[in-house]
Amino acid sequence: MTYVPRVLAVLTLSALLQACGGADEEAAAPAATAVTQAVPPAPTAAARSSEAAYQDLAGNPVDIADFAGKKVFVNYWATWCAPCIKEIPSINRAAAALAPEGVVFLLASDEKLETINDFLLDRGFEGTFVKLNTYVGAIGINVMPTSVLYDETGQLVRTWEGAFEWDSEEMLAQIRNPG
Repeated sequence: MTYVPRVLAVLTLSALLQACGGADEEAAAPAATAVTQAVPPAPTAAARSSEAAYQDLAGNPVDIADFAGKKVFVNYWATWCAPCIKEIPSINRAAAALAPEGVVFLLASDEKLETINDFLLDRGFEGTFVKLNTYVGAIGINVMPTSVLYDETGQLVRTWEGAFEWDSEEMLAQIRNPG
C-alpha cells in the first residue's frame, strides 16, 4: 500500500519540476551568469544606517547629513514596543540637556506616517520624530529599541541596544564622550 503513494508523490514532484524548468535555455543563461558574477560585499549595518533616508512627520525628506557639524542621536522605536515608549520621556529630557552642546535627537520609526502621527497625538509625546523610509531590519537593527550616535562628520560612533534612562548622568556622559 505504501508503494502507490510514493510513486504518486515522485510523479507529482517530477511534473512540478519539469513545469518550473520549462523556460528556454536562452532565458536561463543570464540567471546562471548572474550567480557566478562577483558580488561586492554588503555594507555594514553602520554604513547602511548612515545612508538611510528619513522623512519628518509632514513627509519632508530628512538625512543625517542635514545635521553636519553636530552629533546626531537616533533612537529606533515602534508604537507597539513598550520599552521604546517608556524611554521617550527620558530621551526628550536628554535632548533638552544636550541641546546647548549641539546634539540633535531624532526618534525614528519604520511604521506608516499615519500610525506614528496618530500615536503621538494620542500619547501627547513631543520631540523630533521621523519616519525611517525602510524597515529597521534592512539597516541591521534587530532589537527594539536601538539607539545610535553619529559624530559631527556623520560617522557612526556608538550603538546601544535596549531601553535606558537617557537623562541619567551615565548615559549623558556616554553621549558626550562615546569613545
